[in-house]
Amino acid sequence: MQKWLPYLVAAVLGIGVAVVAFGPGMGSAPKERPVKAEKADKGEKKVRTVVDMGADGMDLVRTEGETKTPAEVVAEGRANPIPPSGTLRPMNEGEIAHAARLARPFNQHFAYVSAFWNRAAQLTGAAGSDLSRECSQMTRLLRDQGNLDDADMDVAGTIAKEKALVARIRSGVPSTPELEGVLTYIEESGQAVLDGKDPTTVLKPKQKAAAAGQ
Repeated sequence: MQKWLPYLVAAVLGIGVAVVAFGPGMGSAPKERPVKAEKADKGEKKVRTVVDMGADGMDLVRTEGETKTPAEVVAEGRANPIPPSGTLRPMNEGEIAHAARLARPFNQHFAYVSAFWNRAAQLTGAAGSDLSRECSQMTRLLRDQGNLDDADMDVAGTIAKEKALVARIRSGVPSTPELEGVLTYIEESGQAVLDGKDPTTVLKPKQKAAAAGQ
């Protein structure tokens, strides 16, 4: 019995070492897992309500605590209109002057009839012919007049030149419905300027045709 006793003691000690090294809670401490931080409280959501604008014809989404009445909101919006498209600041003096120049009846006339003079140049004959060339020159004459100051413009004289060229085209080129429509529109737009009316209200050929077909 004494022969195997040392072996028994060694076995018992080995088991003890194993328990200390690998037993529950006896080895290296487990790695701690990071704890996700709790989401911060975003606070209470603002309550939104829809306010009937009544006679102003629209609804306004407002937040709780808004003290302005619908009438005050509308009045404020009308007193502070949105800046012109493409600008985030008030226009300077040069831009204001340019906008006023574009709004002049003669400049509006040019903006609308320039395409019709270009079409007339195509309908009056081959490129480079006398009447075709004069139609192209008329477009440049209108543009140059529109770039002048009010005191330097010759509105009546320029429109008279337009009408004279229209008359020469009618006498020198066989009439077609399209050409006649182009020439009539140019005449009526110019006459609207001379009469102090808005040339942009003159019906174009297609608009006239649509109106006649109703």
